[in-house]
Amino acid sequence: MFEKQGIPTVTVGTDEFAGLLQLEAEQRGLAGLPRVIVPHPLGGLKPVAMQAKAAATVDALHRALVAGA
Repeated sequence: MFEKQGIPTVTVGTDEFAGLLQLEAEQRGLAGLPRVIVPHPLGGLKPVAMQAKAAATVDALHRALVAGA
């Protein structure tokens, strides 16, 4: 895993699976894993809607990556 090699990463997941993401991170010894949670769902969205979700996530993703560097 990149995280255990000291390479900053951010996991992106939807709010529907945020609890599972936390559990998986804890079980792997990565409880503090940086993450960005976006509104569910992602699947089945039209390109315009997906672009809007991505645009709304860019700043949070950047902040999380910079904080982990």
